[in-house]
Amino acid sequence: MMKRMSLLILVVKLLAVAVIPVAAIAAEQKSAIPKVAPQAIEVLVNARKVKFPDQKPKMENNQVLVPIRFVSDKLGGKLDLKGKEITIVKGDRTVKLLIGTKTATVNGKELALGVAAKEVNGRTYVPLRFISEALGEKVEWDKATRFVWIGSKDIPELSDLVEPVSIDPFKKYFKDKEFLMKICYKICETAIQAYVVTADDLPFTVRGEAYFRFDMSSDARGAWIRATTTDKGVMPNGLVYLNPEQEAIPTNGGFFTEENQGDFRFIYYYVDVERKGYTIQQADYISITADYPGYILIENPLK
Repeated sequence: MMKRMSLLILVVKLLAVAVIPVAAIAAEQKSAIPKVAPQAIEVLVNARKVKFPDQKPKMENNQVLVPIRFVSDKLGGKLDLKGKEITIVKGDRTVKLLIGTKTATVNGKELALGVAAKEVNGRTYVPLRFISEALGEKVEWDKATRFVWIGSKDIPELSDLVEPVSIDPFKKYFKDKEFLMKICYKICETAIQAYVVTADDLPFTVRGEAYFRFDMSSDARGAWIRATTTDKGVMPNGLVYLNPEQEAIPTNGGFFTEENQGDFRFIYYYVDVERKGYTIQQADYISITADYPGYILIENPLK
């Protein structure tokens, strides 16, 4: 019953703001999938992102290379650099690595890396194999999300990740569109609290469905947002863009193109180009319209 009520509210929202001809978009949905913009490689330790303040992970010759210091620190290792020699102590392991060579030693035993460690702007890059074999961590490269998973892949539920805050500071975005603040959790009502996160908090789950990343895409029709998720429901959650001119713009749930790949669904949400001069980069927040105990707000990762 609750799911039907939620769907009904969503339909009312969409009918109230639909501005794009349905027939035209529906016909075009069957054309080529929008082209996604270049995506950054993300490194996660126990399903939480590693922050790289300057040099970022990169792909070279089909090999993923990562700056080792920040990963080592996240894993609890102690890194020492003397000239070109790096020593990492982690638990009962002592790893020695010489920049420019394809070998390392672990407790005195030689380990072949396949790709030489290299220095780029003061940061030492190593191949993923180094983290796996030298530091004894489970490592997985996920091409679909462009995530490097190190350790556990247990993604936290949003409500376990952040505490909700009052919705009051965000009401300004919904002037004359208060209906967009409706959520259906135990009952259907106007949201009184919000879960506010940033792109650094991704991935997280929303009632068991994971959200990994949001990326820009485009084609001849215009701009799209691609959400990478595990939500394969008949009617996936929509998005609402909250803009600095205090206006909420919802996506029309019928105007997305879906693409499945294994456990993932890529959902392409059309950005409303009918609004003159509007780009998604102008939005302060992107909201996921889900059945949740609070409004879900992501600080716009596409700015």
